[in-house]
Amino acid sequence: MLQKIPHARALMAAFLLIALAGLAGCELLAAQTRAQGREVAAQYAGLADKSLAIVVYLPPATIDEYSGAREEISSFIASQMRQHLPTTRLLNPRDVIAWQNNTINWYALPEKDIGRHFSVDRVLYIEVTDYSTRRTIGYSDLQGHLRARCKIFETDDPSTSAAWTGVVDASWPTDRPLDPTQTNDGAVRIRTLEMFADQLVQYFYDHRDLGLDPRER
Repeated sequence: MLQKIPHARALMAAFLLIALAGLAGCELLAAQTRAQGREVAAQYAGLADKSLAIVVYLPPATIDEYSGAREEISSFIASQMRQHLPTTRLLNPRDVIAWQNNTINWYALPEKDIGRHFSVDRVLYIEVTDYSTRRTIGYSDLQGHLRARCKIFETDDPSTSAAWTGVVDASWPTDRPLDPTQTNDGAVRIRTLEMFADQLVQYFYDHRDLGLDPRER
């Protein structure tokens, strides 16, 4: 019996090493899973191989303050779509804006009629409800905010309802406003537009959610 003790201890040590290796492997796998993020399916996947017009509605007061906002919003969305939805054919946003400027009460038209006017398969209609770079008018601290009700319309669908709807609400910085000595109005507007476009377009393609703070994206 005494001669078998060292052998038993060796088996126990080997077992412990195997167990520790297994735990290390599990931790490594968990870390890799966290790094890869979780898979998120597209909420609306009907833009592949389709033509699309991006139509942005802004209140007149917002256009007066940010005259280039429609083109900025459209351009940032188009950039994200070209990256993640390469088969979607985008109508030039400037063509849409020129038509808006030349068409009285265009916003009273049904969205599908707008799509048929431009001979596109889909219309992404973005109704902006808040667009600003400061928390309060006249307040010195800078914090961008862009909120909009967004809808996808399929022009070949006989129904009048939207195929997809969602609200996108983007703010930058997310936690607190910045003093003008830390940033400027243009930088805040760009980061806010980037966040808005990223959040919106992610609804239209499968992706992995890495759980990052929006400032780290």
